[in-house]
Amino acid sequence: MKRRQFIQTASASALGAIASYSLFNGNRAAQAQTGSVSVQWYGHTCFFVRGNGVRILINPYKAGGCTAGYQGSFPEADIVLITSQLFDEGYIENLKGNPTVLWQAGQFEAEGLVFNGISMDHANLERYRGWRFPGNVAWSWTMAGVGFLHLGGAGEEVDIDDFILAGGAADVVMLPVGGTDAHVNSSPSFPPKGYLPSQAVKALDLLSPKIIIPTHYLSEAAADESCRLNPVDDFLGLLGDTVTAKRLGTNQTQLSASGLPKDKAEVIVFSDRPLL
Repeated sequence: MKRRQFIQTASASALGAIASYSLFNGNRAAQAQTGSVSVQWYGHTCFFVRGNGVRILINPYKAGGCTAGYQGSFPEADIVLITSQLFDEGYIENLKGNPTVLWQAGQFEAEGLVFNGISMDHANLERYRGWRFPGNVAWSWTMAGVGFLHLGGAGEEVDIDDFILAGGAADVVMLPVGGTDAHVNSSPSFPPKGYLPSQAVKALDLLSPKIIIPTHYLSEAAADESCRLNPVDDFLGLLGDTVTAKRLGTNQTQLSASGLPKDKAEVIVFSDRPLL
């Protein structure tokens, strides 16, 4: 693996939220490029997003547990975003090329794009908050005029400070939906992480995206004995007819600012068959 550039800064505070909101939205207007964005799912919380000549890889992982059946091979990127340093959300040992890696909360510029990293807790139940457990960084950015928010494995409820730090409403939210309240019996022992299906639905009340992409749920790639996640249908069942659900036969789609839903939000569920 070649040398990579790591960028880090202190976590943004709630006191700086308004300033961050203003700066982000000013840059968002400046980044209102035309064109389209290719979004390709690589399983779990991993995506490869391309637009205006920039390639972004999010949350590469080491195959195992909930990703055991996936190939675990990822394309070369200009920028790599990781939401934690866990093996299933931020494994960077086998990256191709020499990408810029963003991994801590703060605001950064890379390849002409502005990225906001928002610190959130992994644990989805209050009684597990404060454990010595890696934190989660949600990422927001805009490319080709489409605003993205990737929540990683967030279990902490989204509040107004998080919303402001993310730059307001994103067009596309990559949302963990399959968390459970079951303690993970591993060594070291981990508390449950990622939104429960009901928590994911609640997060949408504040985020109000136009497109919802579920992540972090039980898939065909999971090793049954070690993956304690709920299936995506548990989340979809709670949404009812408040959204339009699309199940794709592939793991990729093309998005553009002009083609975003104008009325009812849309849920895109990718197929992981190409990844198995």
